[in-house]
Amino acid sequence: MKRGDWQKTYWEDESGNRTTIQDVLYELRTEPVIKLEVKKLSGLVTVPIALDRKKNADLSCPIIVIEKDGQFVKILDGHHRLQKALDEDKPYILAKIKRGNQ
Repeated sequence: MKRGDWQKTYWEDESGNRTTIQDVLYELRTEPVIKLEVKKLSGLVTVPIALDRKKNADLSCPIIVIEKDGQFVKILDGHHRLQKALDEDKPYILAKIKRGNQ
């Protein structure tokens, strides 16, 4: 995954196929924003959290969660927002669900 400017974020598979954040957002454009229990997602924060980015994280923007076989397996976008919600003891966070492996 590319870090830095979020609009340049992308994921690349082992074959070199690239998926951008814009691709994902377009794919999820018709998916509803839902509320997920924050504590149930706490084990999915798997990247280092920069304090300044967490402080400025906008909790009104939904995170993107990968669901596979009925289980939430990965935060695709929104680690800083999720960590902020955890630190502030928020019961829920807004999310969109992406089904599959990405």
